[in-house]
Amino acid sequence: MRIAFLGTGLLGSGFVHHLLATTGVVTVWNRTAQRAAPLVAAGARLAATPGLAARDAERIHLCLRDDDAVDDVVAALLDEIAPGAVVIDHTTTSAAGAAARGARLAGRGHAFLHAPVFMSPASARDGKGIMLCAGPADVFARVDAALAGMTGDLWYVGDDLHRAAGMKLVGNAMLIALAGGVADTLAVGRGVGLSATDAFSVLARLKPGGAIDLRGKRMATGDFAATFELAMARKDLALMLDAVGDAPLATLRTIAARADELIARGHGRDDLGVLAVDAVAATAAAAAAAAAAAAAAAAAE
Repeated sequence: MRIAFLGTGLLGSGFVHHLLATTGVVTVWNRTAQRAAPLVAAGARLAATPGLAARDAERIHLCLRDDDAVDDVVAALLDEIAPGAVVIDHTTTSAAGAAARGARLAGRGHAFLHAPVFMSPASARDGKGIMLCAGPADVFARVDAALAGMTGDLWYVGDDLHRAAGMKLVGNAMLIALAGGVADTLAVGRGVGLSATDAFSVLARLKPGGAIDLRGKRMATGDFAATFELAMARKDLALMLDAVGDAPLATLRTIAARADELIARGHGRDDLGVLAVDAVAATAAAAAAAAAAAAAAAAAE
């Protein structure tokens, strides 16, 4: 199996180390060549250009910074992709960008999958974590065993290339929101005279991740029957903001402003989860529109 890996930053290097240990020779390319030196020392071959790396490869993996970087690399290797090769992009990108790249490659007769991951560099090296994958089912079937060997949880999400990109952004939104919430928790703790360790001990005992299963499921279905009224949560937010004073915060001031807006709209007696009311309404409207379009198409057949 001839494998090319384009982009050897922290995550890409982790993947390459795993591939070297499990599959043998890997040809690599990185915009800054010296960053690939440890991989060459570990047995990888270094190519001077994306096209040279991809030439004759059966699988071409991309792990780059953003949409622009992926577009540049795809343009550079288009004429070098071997017949039957599969391009697999692990970059976190926009959904529109992933779909456009798939269409561009398909127009040249090349197969493409978008496979972003929830992995650290260490978990990529160990073949653990979660890998999403979107693209044509027949293409996925050609490489699913190989991709499964790179991750602990391979999740095929369908042929629509928008889906893996969108689902990766949803997951990262949660991770970023959690980091902001923990940061503000520590700030509130400091404001009321607790050390960071003491503040974190509350989280360790509370185990707030369970709220995603409980309140989160209800939020996703638009169930806002109150177990913790928004108006009461806003009262508590006022106490928190008073405790921190002018200290920097990541999220709580924005949440307080959002709560004020919703209370003014008459949602004060609803559950705290009503913070999601507009997102859920938009999702429901999109689903209804899709169902109506499908019904109209069926009627026209």
